[in-house]
Amino acid sequence: MTTKNTAIILGATGNLTFALGVVLKGLKKYNAALLNEADVIIYYQNMDEAQRQALKKIIPCEFILYKFPHMENMPAHVLHDYGDMTFVRYECFRYLKKYQYVLWLDADILIEGDISGMRKQIPHGIGFRREYYDERVRMNFTADIPGFDMQAPHFNAGIMCISQALTQDKDTLADWCYESTARYGKDLLFPDQGILLLMCQHFAITIDPLDEKYNCEARRNYFALKKAVLVHAVGHRKFWKYYYFDKWYRFYKEWVQETGLTCQNNFPIFQKWGLLKYPLFQAAPNPGKYPAKFLLYLVRFVLRANA
Repeated sequence: MTTKNTAIILGATGNLTFALGVVLKGLKKYNAALLNEADVIIYYQNMDEAQRQALKKIIPCEFILYKFPHMENMPAHVLHDYGDMTFVRYECFRYLKKYQYVLWLDADILIEGDISGMRKQIPHGIGFRREYYDERVRMNFTADIPGFDMQAPHFNAGIMCISQALTQDKDTLADWCYESTARYGKDLLFPDQGILLLMCQHFAITIDPLDEKYNCEARRNYFALKKAVLVHAVGHRKFWKYYYFDKWYRFYKEWVQETGLTCQNNFPIFQKWGLLKYPLFQAAPNPGKYPAKFLLYLVRFVLRANA
């Protein structure tokens, strides 16, 4: 029986091992006290032993091979478009049988401060960051789902904090999410996020809004990012192919030097010029697709290097 009160759960396929390495480095540097209270659990697919051992050298981790449960009538596009791993967060509820708190962290994040305080912001047992621009639950679906309030406030589920304050049976919560993913699959746009928000309605669970600093989108303004302890690169705009964030890059560079495991942004122009041996270009935006972003990336690197 664990003596820890918190589980930190992540999930990724092997091609994102480098991103998990950056997350773990941020945890190690800024969250020593939290790690004294927490077990780190990584669900994975297609991640070999060398990749898992590389992550373990940063922080002791438990690894669990994720097998998406067969759900009758699951639309094929749901798994094809998003992959199995996006649904790992449903498993978080089962860990409340063992831990007082569970934190789910996406792999596309940069931790640059103490994230433990989010556990104090969930008196009702579940917390997400309220979405910007007054968005609504409806945005997660291609059609209204009968029986649910589609105009309810929308939350970003990329960072989730839950606790034993949830009184419902924990397996029931997880199973409902899987079954509803199959039931409403044809109408899912942002699948696991939409289902989690419906789950809260179905079980009459009040969502506690997490402070933005615990899930600040990378596209936000300087003042919001200045306060952030966790920056989240949502959507297709990742730290490794769109933005230059100095702390993320430096964690990544350390990771490459220690492991030799790199981000596989093998853009032809970088291959032609022999630049992929350098971490700076391994993680750079595609200059063919984002020329302005690539130039800004280089400028920010130079400015930080000379600071």
